[in-house]
Amino acid sequence: MNPTEKSGGTDDKGDETSGPDRRFATTLARGLSVLRAFRTSDGPLGNQDLAERTGLPKSTVSRMTYTLSQLGYLDHLRSIEKYRLGPAVLALGNIARVNLSFLEAAQPIMQELADETGTLVAFTVRDNLSMLYAHCWRPRNVATIWLEVGRKIPIDKTASGRCFLASASELELRELRRDFETSGELTGAAFDGIVKESRRQFFSLGFMPSIGSWVETINAVAVPFRSHEASQAFVFNCGALQENLSEQRILTEVGPLLRRRIGDLESMTGQIAAR
Repeated sequence: MNPTEKSGGTDDKGDETSGPDRRFATTLARGLSVLRAFRTSDGPLGNQDLAERTGLPKSTVSRMTYTLSQLGYLDHLRSIEKYRLGPAVLALGNIARVNLSFLEAAQPIMQELADETGTLVAFTVRDNLSMLYAHCWRPRNVATIWLEVGRKIPIDKTASGRCFLASASELELRELRRDFETSGELTGAAFDGIVKESRRQFFSLGFMPSIGSWVETINAVAVPFRSHEASQAFVFNCGALQENLSEQRILTEVGPLLRRRIGDLESMTGQIAAR
């Protein structure tokens, strides 16, 4: 089940609330899922494309795209009956970036890290049951794995996701556990086991490695970053093909270096250490 399709609501004709939390507005969640479906490499998308990406019925997507285009969040290209993100989204993104001022300080630190390690460095945030690539730094003159801004990766199988679980608050974990159970993707017991192992591994090493656990040919390592400008932890990670980022290199070089760079960023910005 798509997280935006929580049980307990009405059909998709009204602005209903859903499930045990009556404060949750399912229609709003569906509209936001349509906006989140766009990626940086995309051209314009039609309603069928968006229905496939969101798991929503095409009739629901059609109403969402019409409403969002009327409000300026989507630009409707009538000649081809497709949509792209509109100027209202750009305005929101710029406001959000200003509110997360540490990203400006992170820019030279993370670009230097990408160049030094030859890895793709990414800033990721939780998005429902996934982690979302919100910004990437690519090493200059080095071929790396290609994951674009807007790409979603699973929480339970990736370095970023399990790093988030290791640093999440008890409230965040309770909400995630409930959402995983509702979606049918994980049982509560399986989720608890992943959290326990993630915490053990993170507190043992000070970073979270992933050795082919999501994509067999890709290794990664992640470290959380908690800011006083936001309620949840963010995660920075380094990733590359296994031939360029071995387990040994993660444990002895890249993992400790990423942890130090996050410490540098915390010191520069006066943030709250997530470790």
